Amino acid sequence: MTDGSQVLILGGGLAGLSFAIALAIEEPTLDITLLEAHPFQSGTANPMDTRGSALNLHSVALLEKWGVWSSLGAHAGAIADIHVSHRGHFGSALMKAADLDVPALGYVIENHELGRELLKRAEQLGVTVRAPVRCIALQSDGDRPGVQTEEGEVLSADLVLLAAGVAKDWFHGLGIRVEERPTHNHALVFNATFPGQQAGCAFERFTPHGPLAVLPLRSLSRSEQRFNVVWSVPDKQVSVLSGLDDTAFIAAFQNAFGWRLGRVTAVGQRSQWPLVRLAASEQYRSGYLLVGNAAHTLHPVAGQGLNLSLREAGLLAPEVVTAQRNGQPIGHERSLTTYLQHAAEEQHFITRSTDLLATLFNRRGPALDVPRNLSLAMLDLLPAARARVAGMGTGRRGAR
Repeated sequence: MTDGSQVLILGGGLAGLSFAIALAIEEPTLDITLLEAHPFQSGTANPMDTRGSALNLHSVALLEKWGVWSSLGAHAGAIADIHVSHRGHFGSALMKAADLDVPALGYVIENHELGRELLKRAEQLGVTVRAPVRCIALQSDGDRPGVQTEEGEVLSADLVLLAAGVAKDWFHGLGIRVEERPTHNHALVFNATFPGQQAGCAFERFTPHGPLAVLPLRSLSRSEQRFNVVWSVPDKQVSVLSGLDDTAFIAAFQNAFGWRLGRVTAVGQRSQWPLVRLAASEQYRSGYLLVGNAAHTLHPVAGQGLNLSLREAGLLAPEVVTAQRNGQPIGHERSLTTYLQHAAEEQHFITRSTDLLATLFNRRGPALDVPRNLSLAMLDLLPAARARVAGMGTGRRGAR
């Protein structure tokens, strides 16, 4: 076996940390350094102002393999059922974990909890984590790829993973185009509480504004249910909704979601961002590999962005190990051919699926809404079809 190759990861978010852990688990001899531009947050977050991510069962299996899930499970909200409906219209479907004979269809974890455990695990595995370190340029004119920091330090490695989101100037400098497709919608994200004991049901609603996902978070008391909400609304309406006080906003949300969980008792701080589909024309160039949101930005309606990044981390690590153990340069395109092929297949599948789901959730008028509502009603009457749809959402489709 050769001496450990060097991997440099730019970006210490959930994706960057996941790639670091996956690589360190598969090949302990790798010398991995992760750079994050901002200090890692500490302290206790306000439970009404946190943000969450939905993890499918394949992601949970990866986190178990990486030694992270055991400390996360107690903080996760289990999704026992998913209720899909069109607000104010007939037709709905209830997908159940029992249909697949699994304890849950997925889990919702608050991002600060997941980030804290990923950071702890990365450091346990010997990953060098440096934060805050701001990088200002890529150094692609030497023998190896590298970056230049704000302090003038130049760091190089055999393979550089760009996991800090879309940086168009950097990508263009590598000859990589960024394809941008606006959706003319914004994501409005917040936490909300309802009375009663958490039952672990997630909701996907077709609403006049746009798709609405209501995801169960871990309960903090037996008398209150807490949910993370992702609401897709047209650009022209987001400023109006964001400008409402809590009372008026609760009324607007209640009207959009309905009364299945009873009266909304509280909402937390609202975050918003434009929903723009971004895709890099290439994901590899001269020792640089785009990963996570740097390579793809998905519509949040299906909550698959993080799941795709975790799946890609699980795909990359074995290919790097194979190259390392065969004495091949891990940053060479030949060493990454299999990964690039499998990653492209996964991205194509997930992107098409989420784009289709987002299109189905859009308001389309009675001529198209009626067939959709009939389909939901039929799905609820056909257990085999319902189980197949639920199974696709778990991420277990012939998982590599």
